[in-house]
Amino acid sequence: MVRAQKWASLKDGDVFKIPLGDGRAAVGQVVSSYLSAYYVVIFDFVASEEEVPSLVTEALQSEPLFAGLSRDALFRPGRWQVLENKTVDSRKYLPAYKVGWQAPGEYMVVDFSGERMRPATELEKEILPNRTTLSAAIFEDALRAHVGLEPWRDSFDDLRAEKNVKSADLFGD
Repeated sequence: MVRAQKWASLKDGDVFKIPLGDGRAAVGQVVSSYLSAYYVVIFDFVASEEEVPSLVTEALQSEPLFAGLSRDALFRPGRWQVLENKTVDSRKYLPAYKVGWQAPGEYMVVDFSGERMRPATELEKEILPNRTTLSAAIFEDALRAHVGLEPWRDSFDDLRAEKNVKSADLFGD
């Protein structure tokens, strides 16, 4: 009888390594979950795969490079390995989104959790993204491009952490 393998569920604060395929790895952290997706931040930090577990604190002090909602697909086969769990200040990372409202062209701003919303200003309509969930492989491809292992694609710019407007900034968390 073949049994399905059980996978541990991810928790807020889980720090993980992302192998780049050349002996190096990057570091990311699960910031929060939303429905069946996880908001991850990937830091601008790369070291040899063997050294990464001992450099978690240093990695988490690096600048956030990429961020977004993703599924756990690359954690399940163990490609992205959880190293440890560290407290994370979600206010520093969780974005706000725009959502369409009652008529075309009408938008509301919603916090990450989906609990608070208000009408969007004209500027917010332009700069806030809709909530989307991306493949973990896209983050991995962007990382590989960032370190020069693959060509850069313009679509990777949308993953940049600095582009996110924080829920805390719009809702005063």
